[in-house]
Amino acid sequence: MKGRRIAKFPFFMEFDPPPSGPYNWTGPPMQQIPRIEDLIREYAARKAELDARGVYFLRDINDQQAELFSKALVVMASERHGHPGASITVYVNSGGGTVGAGLAMMEMMYRMRREYGVLINTIVTGYAYSMGAIVVQAGDRRSMGPLSTMMLHGGQWILAGEDEKIFRDYQKLALHYQSIISEVFARRSGLHDARWWRRFIYSGHERFLSARECLELRLVDEVVELPEPLPG
Repeated sequence: MKGRRIAKFPFFMEFDPPPSGPYNWTGPPMQQIPRIEDLIREYAARKAELDARGVYFLRDINDQQAELFSKALVVMASERHGHPGASITVYVNSGGGTVGAGLAMMEMMYRMRREYGVLINTIVTGYAYSMGAIVVQAGDRRSMGPLSTMMLHGGQWILAGEDEKIFRDYQKLALHYQSIISEVFARRSGLHDARWWRRFIYSGHERFLSARECLELRLVDEVVELPEPLPG
């Protein structure tokens, strides 16, 4: 066939350019790689829109996220100062994180509520495990969907150093955290005292709780039911 050369191996085939001239691509346009500047600008615009609506999505709980969370909360709370009934909604879908970072987030929620008179509600969307479940307790109104779960357990430590520092100093810190967290659940639930919650949380088990169980233990104020019939 004129204009075609076939190599010795049947799976190698070459085509001469068409006589009309250079080959031009006529298929769908190639997707352009977005510039980093455009991605940053779009992210900033989305964040500004969420701040304006008073919405924050919480996933990781670590020092970096605690700082970002605190800064966003200050902006949202200050903009709502002087507007009675104005609220901020924190959506929690978190596997947990460090105790110190989680307590820092809670401290900021308490402070913004006190200084700016703003309501801060927490909603579990998916799961709130470990420190995520504790942060939820800082909300004025706590809610979750019927598909969501919580999990409570004791803290995990990875330490290296001198025996005296590990077995005395860090043990003191661990007991301090246990006391704080047990008191948080006792006050928010109003169902059991701190000693009961301490035994319940630090039992050596991972206590996975359904939405209904969380409601019975008063870890949330409401469970938002699914629509009937379900879509799809």
